Amino acid sequence: MHWLIPFTNLSKETVKNLGGKAMMLARLQQEGFMVPAGYCLPANVYHEFLAETGLDAFIAMELQRKDFREMRWEELWDVSLRIRNHFATRAWPQAMKEKLLNDLNEGPASWPAVAVRSTAPGEDSTSQSFAGLHESRIMLQGAEAILDAVRIVWASLWSDRALLYRHELNLQPGTSGMAVIIQEMVVGDVSGILFTRAPQDGSVMMAEAVWGLNQALVDGTIEPDRWQFSRTTGAVTDKHEVVHSTALRPTIHGTELSPLEKAQRGQSPFDAVLCRKLFETARQLETLLGEALDIEWTYSDKNLHILQARPITAALQSEAGDERPWYLSLHRSLDNLEALRTELEQQVLPGMDHDAEKMATVDLSQLTNRELAEEYRHRSLILDKWLSTYKEKCIPMAHGLRLFGEFYNDLLKPEDPHEFVGLLHSNDLLAVKRNRQLREMAELLRNDYRLLQQLKDRHEIPDGSPLKWMLEAFNREYSGISWVLQEELDLISWLVKLAEQDDAEKSERLQSKDQEQAFFVQVPEAERGMADRILAVAKASYLLRDNDNLYLGKVRAGVSSTEQEIRKRIDSGSSAGLDKILPESTDSKKPFSRHGTQQEADERPDSWQIARQLVGQPAGPGVNSGPARILNNASVLTDFKAGEVLVCDAIEPNMTFLAPLAAAIVERRGGMLIHGAIIAREYGIPCVTGIPEATRVIKPGDHLTVDGYLGIVTIDRSNG
Repeated sequence: MHWLIPFTNLSKETVKNLGGKAMMLARLQQEGFMVPAGYCLPANVYHEFLAETGLDAFIAMELQRKDFREMRWEELWDVSLRIRNHFATRAWPQAMKEKLLNDLNEGPASWPAVAVRSTAPGEDSTSQSFAGLHESRIMLQGAEAILDAVRIVWASLWSDRALLYRHELNLQPGTSGMAVIIQEMVVGDVSGILFTRAPQDGSVMMAEAVWGLNQALVDGTIEPDRWQFSRTTGAVTDKHEVVHSTALRPTIHGTELSPLEKAQRGQSPFDAVLCRKLFETARQLETLLGEALDIEWTYSDKNLHILQARPITAALQSEAGDERPWYLSLHRSLDNLEALRTELEQQVLPGMDHDAEKMATVDLSQLTNRELAEEYRHRSLILDKWLSTYKEKCIPMAHGLRLFGEFYNDLLKPEDPHEFVGLLHSNDLLAVKRNRQLREMAELLRNDYRLLQQLKDRHEIPDGSPLKWMLEAFNREYSGISWVLQEELDLISWLVKLAEQDDAEKSERLQSKDQEQAFFVQVPEAERGMADRILAVAKASYLLRDNDNLYLGKVRAGVSSTEQEIRKRIDSGSSAGLDKILPESTDSKKPFSRHGTQQEADERPDSWQIARQLVGQPAGPGVNSGPARILNNASVLTDFKAGEVLVCDAIEPNMTFLAPLAAAIVERRGGMLIHGAIIAREYGIPCVTGIPEATRVIKPGDHLTVDGYLGIVTIDRSNG
């Protein structure tokens, strides 16, 4: 019995095992529409693969690490990345592989090129449409390449995008499955999508088109022309055209963007013949299926080929406050990320820095109350602007890490899904450069016993001391970036502590050229240009992911300084006109003890009192132990001692000077892309993130063993 079922043999009775997308294409082909030849691999094969390889148990474990309601977008990325890597690295059971290879070699493997697409049961049905949540692969050649693509498509059942809509998809580890479509690749001259009823105006049809393959339109790499047609006559009623210069074309190793031929450059992909074919096909499909449709198509040799057709009446709906559509927008193409990198480096970060420096030139103490109130409002508006820009520009740039991670893992299939991060270490992280200068000043103190004792006694640096020059240069360079040290901590006391704890301090990791060279050796020659581009974007993403927080911190510092000046005047009784300026949340601060409030300790749930092993997200490889230090705010940071395990809600950029002393790091916030995880990897510190209620569950002084490989924190209270 063959596993691969040709479209010509699909029937309604098999829809639960094949999915709506496959059934729709088979029906259209059987009705005489031009649909590329194809086969379907049923969902029962997916379930057999999971059972044979043990992946079903692994997926269940990953999905139980943390309540999804508490997960941030970084954590969703991590979960899906780990699941995807396990699909890619689990060897095919021999009997399954032999059977599939036999089917493929008798059918689709003989085609010049194929596309492998998802067809999850329930996908593209009349009740729900889940367009864009699962992966596809195009321009594949050979049975082995198809087998690799099948596993990637299977893994996308648990993609971060799918996990967002887990309730709508009814995703369940034990029951959810994925069927796969394997189709002959049609290389179109023009490709696009067609809505038989336009999303914004159901009285017209709307089509979008690009030169070349459709993937560039779907992933946003190329902006399409957008035309509207009368639903009754097919006459063009509106046009939105762009200047076209590139197209996605097939190559020997897949696809790439290439310049348009001179005759096509600047010309619309639409023409009168294509428009008429789109209109007539849309009318025929609506008549056959009885509903409005979203159709993917490609146009080759004057023939219109249907690639997908799905109902548009029940697409995923978003309510007010639902940020899932924003999350989906984080997935960017390589070309988009390269343009975004340039914008961030040349406009956004310099803009943040310029505004922060401008704030720093204002002597707030010389302002009248009215001027101070206006300055606070002005700075708050500036901060709001940059917070919006951060969400719109900086967060999407982090997708460069994900893009490279998938490329690296798909190619090398490492056991550790985060191995690729080793290629991204940077000596230019601002937090690391700042810590390096702190270490250099501490080293000077360590070698000058007399000066060290003088600072311990009087906390003053004598004039003419090299340390004074270094400290002045440090404050000039990191003004704002290190404002917590300057405003809320005694920097001199911290340098004394570093000087006295020299043997425990860690140095940042050096960039490894060997791993990078080993990576490129394994990249096929035809793909090295693409690999170089993806790696460059990932390195920039890694650097910007950390530095953008610090630049934003400088702007926050400017707002904070006005808040402090306002509070100072309120406390002194000279606050006329200032009493109602600050929001309530900044007027009062929760009191903290050395290890957190007694109230917090009393409120810990009883169920946590007996907890001995906490499961989070593995974020920094390594295993280490030490007593827990619970950090709740900046006022207790100077109490931190070398060899303690840093436990906090989240490591903010201005707290990272503690990292070189920590035995390990535990955070409530999760993800390998958060600031604390990046810094932990730079210093080789074991790190586990995403521990729910971390600062409440773990008690001060608890002896912790932190396993950054497995994402597990073990609590030993035998001596407590």
